[in-house]
Amino acid sequence: MKKFGLIVLVILAGCSGKPSKQEQPSLNGLCGFLTKAEIEAVLGRALDEEPVEINEDYLGGKGCSYSAGLDTSGNAYFAYVVVPDQAAFEKNKSDSETVGGVGDEAYRFNGPDAEQLWVREGNHFVMVAIGDVPNLAGAKKLALLVLSRLK
Repeated sequence: MKKFGLIVLVILAGCSGKPSKQEQPSLNGLCGFLTKAEIEAVLGRALDEEPVEINEDYLGGKGCSYSAGLDTSGNAYFAYVVVPDQAAFEKNKSDSETVGGVGDEAYRFNGPDAEQLWVREGNHFVMVAIGDVPNLAGAKKLALLVLSRLK
């Protein structure tokens, strides 16, 4: 009887419904990979609204957008983080600049509204964009945080 109970317990533990660390996160899970404090530290400003869920087909994935408002000159402070697929990661590589010091492979690409940092680590991909002014160090920091939490 004890053996049967142990088997049931093992089966129930394996079916807890919690995704494995290797799975792509849910959209809410992705927004949860970065804290308000982490985003604000990189932007150098307080967020002025809650993160907004985004689904960017042209970026190949779902993610979160963070807004920290405008400065006195009307420049927008924002960041967005997307978890793309491999095809999206490969799409802009030929028109990009290789970046070291983050992931197994990374490049930056001049996107339509901000410089984008695309990073691959193993079979995980993340794209981080920070505006109004390019912030490669901040993008690297956020990418590393997200990648560490995807595992």
